[in-house]
Amino acid sequence: MRPPPEPGPSTLPRVLPPSAAPTTASAPDDLSSTRPYSVPDALGVNGAAPGAPQPVADAKGKSRLAFDEEAKLVYGVVFSLRNMVAKLSSRGDESFHSVSTSAYKLHYLHTPTSFHFVLVTSPTPTSHRALLRQVYTGPFNEYVVRNPLASLDTQQGARGIDNAPFRRAVDKLLASI
Repeated sequence: MRPPPEPGPSTLPRVLPPSAAPTTASAPDDLSSTRPYSVPDALGVNGAAPGAPQPVADAKGKSRLAFDEEAKLVYGVVFSLRNMVAKLSSRGDESFHSVSTSAYKLHYLHTPTSFHFVLVTSPTPTSHRALLRQVYTGPFNEYVVRNPLASLDTQQGARGIDNAPFRRAVDKLLASI
């Protein structure tokens, strides 16, 4: 099994600054696939579609999308899957919780206040929906909702949530799993 790709550097200010030392993820005890993971392009050839986001080269020379471009793609996938599940579901409530592929598992939480929390992990059978709910009820409420100085810029071209204490608290929660 190949390790999932790491996100590229952000084009947004003060969001996920590039690390000082590049990190590498290794495959878990499976020595049969030692090649690094690469994402095939959408066209199946080396050309890019007109208007497509341009990849960014990382320290290893691999090309990746910028963090905010990856975030837009993830939101598009979540939005499409939510709509499809809503049309196919006989229940009226929110029934989309996760989606798995051979490379990753996407965990999703839609809050009553219309915030969307997404966590992308390895394709483990464990659900991390409770962890997302913990992020929402804990660090998000404490450092974003209750903080009058926290910017909740959701306008076009905005930075989103840029709050260092929130990021530290989420990192601490993620380190506990």
